[in-house]
Amino acid sequence: MKVFISSLNVPIGYSTPPFPSLFWPLGPNQESYQASFLYYSSDMWIFTVYWTLIVFGVFYFGAGLIAVYHNWLSDIQHGLPINKLSIIGGIITVPLFLSIGLIRGFISSAIIGLLLSSIYRAGTLTMSTWIPLTWAIAQILYDVSSAYSTTLVIL
Repeated sequence: MKVFISSLNVPIGYSTPPFPSLFWPLGPNQESYQASFLYYSSDMWIFTVYWTLIVFGVFYFGAGLIAVYHNWLSDIQHGLPINKLSIIGGIITVPLFLSIGLIRGFISSAIIGLLLSSIYRAGTLTMSTWIPLTWAIAQILYDVSSAYSTTLVIL
């Protein structure tokens, strides 16, 4: 087992692992985990963009559904019927939230992916396929924490 893996020493016959390639480093999948490293900057960037788009898409889609649900629940509590305008607003809200989230996710992941690949290449390190997922989660957590006006000033 190698302790230090350099990106300058790309294994002979290396091919980019298929997209998620999230293997646990212990147990029977240890050999699969050893094959799930990213050596090239383009692969690091692509994995970061894919994971961020997935995480942002799920989060913003859920946020859109919750917004529509609360709107309809508010109408019901105030004794208002759910009319055509409310239904059309709900149909527009979810894709709008999703598209805004995907645009924000792509822009932030493109920047983070370039920075990560530059740092890993400068240190001649390989990147585990878990790193892009953790950065995608960190980006969405930052997005949630900056949604509150007081925390944005602190951050």
